[in-house]
Amino acid sequence: MAASTRIKAQNIIFKVGDVAYQCDATMVELTPQDAPGDVQTFCEQTVGQEWQLTLEGITSGDAASLYRVLWANFGATATFIIAPYGNAVASTDQPHYSGVVKFDALPPLSLSTNDTVTFSVALTVVNTPHDVANNVWYGVSIITTA
Repeated sequence: MAASTRIKAQNIIFKVGDVAYQCDATMVELTPQDAPGDVQTFCEQTVGQEWQLTLEGITSGDAASLYRVLWANFGATATFIIAPYGNAVASTDQPHYSGVVKFDALPPLSLSTNDTVTFSVALTVVNTPHDVANNVWYGVSIITTA
């Protein structure tokens, strides 16, 4: 068997709505969490899940920066797209990941002398039913075609 193509974390495309923020982001992570308030029965393999989108990036006062957009849109939702391979168009071998994120947390402001200021914030992805037939996993879609 040939080796699988590896993802290298550079040239990643990260968009919120139609705006790309990869020049402000230093880390993007999608992590499944247990959905709040659900109860697992004996016949279920897993209880409902909910994704968390964790973002790390540079802190900037620029009005169009990711940091300021997170503040300005607190309480709102927006579509996000992550293209781990940096490809503009999704394909079977280089898919994009998409969902709707809730701006339900504000990024902190933490300052240390002579350091470039960065932030980390964890946001909730809007949960939807698990639908593998349509490439949707609890609100995160895997896009393989344009």
